[in-house]
Amino acid sequence: MTERLDLTHPELLRFEAEVVAVRTLGGRPAVVLDRTAFYPEGGGQPADRGLLGGVPVVDVQEVEGEVLHAVEGSPPTGRVVGDIDGSRRRDHLQQHHGQHLLSAAFESVAGAHTVSFHLGAEICTIDLDRPPAALGPERLRAAEAAANDLVLRDLPVTAREFTAEELSRLPLRKEPAKGSRVVVVATLPALPGFDPATVVDASPCGGTHPPRTGAVGSVAVLRAQKWGAGTRVEFVCGLRVVAALYEAGRRLQEAAAALRCAPAEVAQSAMRAAEEASARRKELDQALLWAAQAEAERLASRGPGPVRAVLSAPAFGAAAWARAVAQALCARGRLALLASAEQGRGHLAFARPRGPGPDLSRPLRVAAAALGGKGGGSPDFAQGSGPEVERLEEVLLEAERGLGS
Repeated sequence: MTERLDLTHPELLRFEAEVVAVRTLGGRPAVVLDRTAFYPEGGGQPADRGLLGGVPVVDVQEVEGEVLHAVEGSPPTGRVVGDIDGSRRRDHLQQHHGQHLLSAAFESVAGAHTVSFHLGAEICTIDLDRPPAALGPERLRAAEAAANDLVLRDLPVTAREFTAEELSRLPLRKEPAKGSRVVVVATLPALPGFDPATVVDASPCGGTHPPRTGAVGSVAVLRAQKWGAGTRVEFVCGLRVVAALYEAGRRLQEAAAALRCAPAEVAQSAMRAAEEASARRKELDQALLWAAQAEAERLASRGPGPVRAVLSAPAFGAAAWARAVAQALCARGRLALLASAEQGRGHLAFARPRGPGPDLSRPLRVAAAALGGKGGGSPDFAQGSGPEVERLEEVLLEAERGLGS
């Protein structure tokens, strides 16, 4: 059994150990040590990285009770020195313990229980058992503030195995699923045992945690969204908050430059730009309608029967143009078999007045397939597209012939 220094001394980044066995992990050689400070992946926390006897450690996993250190290259032997990647360990410690504080805050503020946790490379998430409607902006900010209050109070943290009698007196957020190791945050140190009244949070966990909550640095809730029947909350802690703040500032500066305004005026300028774009879109839609009416009038004047034509695509876009003209012809009681091309792709629009008549979705699918694409729709209106634009005239002619059969 490997002695787990990572659990008893999470601040330890350099240690000596003896290689006791060599296994394989993910197709790489993996060594087993008599003692290790490398944390193996588990409980939502990724594995540590670093060096073992100067050889890069690329993964650490616990398999059938053994801690396997997968290495890149020849596995070291004998007595070795292990060096943990300190920045990665500190980051994971901040995110993981920050999650404990945030989960405790959500329980306190909103009665929301954490059902899962993921520590990602950039963003962390917790899934809560309450819907977004029960966790509005005010409660999100309140939980964030409560978690940061625990950080700023720099409370003592205890992470160890507890006896059954001790566990019975702890106000656990959840029952232990594996082992009896519990992480306890309390207002007073455990001397000699915890007074339940001093416990702020107690949760079973096998991850790395700091001796005091202040090591987390800060907690920032980024956003919340519906996830199944509950809510997924994205957050970052510690130095990731600084990185997130920098990134938000950079994006704000880019937005301000694009909108030609001061950063503080971005929201107002963006709203104004959206309103102007909406107004222009309405004007464009009206222009499309007028142009389509005129084109439908011109095509309908050619004579009775189905209107078959390959249209020239104006600035409206080929698909929108064909659809608008087809609908305008339909409004005049005509059956339309139209096509238009744009950027090497042909677009089809078949339409007829509602009521009795041929099912246009069938010839449309055949025509689109002949263009190397696909399409579909209802019996009275169907559309599709394909890349073989040189066949547009041909597929429209075949579609018209098919209507008469």
